[in-house]
Amino acid sequence: MIFLSSGLFVKSETKNSKLNIQRKKIFLNGFLIWTFWIIFYAIIFKFQIGVSWAAALISSAGNYYVYALLSISIWFICKHIPFGYFRLPVLFFIHFFLSIVFSAGWMFFSYGLWYLQAGDAIFTVVGIRTIIGWQFLFGVIIYLLIAGIFYTMIYYRQFRKKELKEAELKLLTRDAELKALKMQINPHFLFNSLNSINALVTSSPQQAREMLVRLSDLLRLTLENRDQMLVTLKKELDLAHLYLEIESFRFGDRLEVLDDIDATLLETPFPAMTLQPLLENAVKHGISSRRGKGTIRMTIKREDGNLCCSVSNTVGNDNRTKFKTAANGTGLENITQRLNLLYNDLYSFNIDTSIPNEFTISLKLPIKSNGKD
Repeated sequence: MIFLSSGLFVKSETKNSKLNIQRKKIFLNGFLIWTFWIIFYAIIFKFQIGVSWAAALISSAGNYYVYALLSISIWFICKHIPFGYFRLPVLFFIHFFLSIVFSAGWMFFSYGLWYLQAGDAIFTVVGIRTIIGWQFLFGVIIYLLIAGIFYTMIYYRQFRKKELKEAELKLLTRDAELKALKMQINPHFLFNSLNSINALVTSSPQQAREMLVRLSDLLRLTLENRDQMLVTLKKELDLAHLYLEIESFRFGDRLEVLDDIDATLLETPFPAMTLQPLLENAVKHGISSRRGKGTIRMTIKREDGNLCCSVSNTVGNDNRTKFKTAANGTGLENITQRLNLLYNDLYSFNIDTSIPNEFTISLKLPIKSNGKD
């Protein structure tokens, strides 16, 4: 419990730290923008009114740093009167009224502070009576401009939050679909394995027992990887070889397995529970449908930055059409659905019957950097 609380505290502290850094950046950027505006306004003020540089800078800084501080309240106004809460004409009228109040308050506050500091001298330094009218109007315009900027920022934040929520929901939905599809494969595989063992119980009890040992090892591997959508190729091959060992007890010399695996790819992430359904498809619709010996060839290599995997098996001429129809069944459909979720359009899944007496399923997958999804 203490460790959990500590973890939550650290997570909270990290979140608060990021928030504080973000706020500091916003205030720094705001300060720089207002400073740039003050210098720009001082230049205009200098040449339009003809006051000294010092008076122009003091007047501009005094007015607009005060405006900058007061403009924080505009942010809270925009947050509490969100865009879309009122119809657009009503919202504009509210802000127009508030801009008049805000501009009057700004001028009263900024010139009041200046008057308290310098007294009547401010009337001799700056011709207030000649500039107060357009300064008031300028205050109204700046209020409306700042309100528009704040509404844009709020809308963008809400849009980003919605976008992140949708992305998170999509990710959770995808994971749920992947787990459901994977769970669909496991019982299907178990059922076929038990059928294979059942076929040997009476004819060869010793082999049946050995098959049960292999099956228990295979189920252990399956359970170890039950929450992983991607595993290392080595783990996937271990599971595939266990399955082939189970089937070799059943078919004996009728089943020949040939491997051609690039050893440099063994730690490469690979979709979990993908090879076994391909091999099961080859055994069930290829090897078991033949009277004589059949061969399953598994090839995995690297090609143009992709992992290329193919599973080929021999099939009789009289079974080619039947096998092709069976290859579009639940197991392979399940694989393509999972590959769609994992890789979108970045993978390929092909069935090839161009070679006589041979059926081949090929996968081409982008090589991912780690085994976690």
